[in-house]
Amino acid sequence: MRLIFILTVLGIALVFYLSWVPDPHMRFVWFLPKWIAHWADIKQNEDLRTAVPFVFLGFLVGTWLSRSQHPWSWWVLSILGLTVVAAVAEAGQLLLPRRHFSWADILWGAAGSSLGLFVALVFMLINRQLKVRY
Repeated sequence: MRLIFILTVLGIALVFYLSWVPDPHMRFVWFLPKWIAHWADIKQNEDLRTAVPFVFLGFLVGTWLSRSQHPWSWWVLSILGLTVVAAVAEAGQLLLPRRHFSWADILWGAAGSSLGLFVALVFMLINRQLKVRY
């Protein structure tokens, strides 16, 4: 559980870092593999690229929720919380001259979070079914 927490905090920090680097081109982010940076810098992927880290964040949070057996209301709150992370990341771009605020990025963050949570939920349900059978 501690590892999931650490990875989630690092993921949120990564979202803020990538959202607040002065230049929106990912090719200038030193730690990104070139193929990822190239994909992220394609014009058609500008909004979609926002969803990618949120899929992983949603999956991590969903894994934590399923392991700790939190009620369904926590799942909804998690989507809202991760959407707030996307909104804060976007709002920070208002202070950067070469970046721009985008409602679409917030929606893509929410969509990515929802997908990640859904995948974690599916894994949880499959795991429960396997435990019941054996």
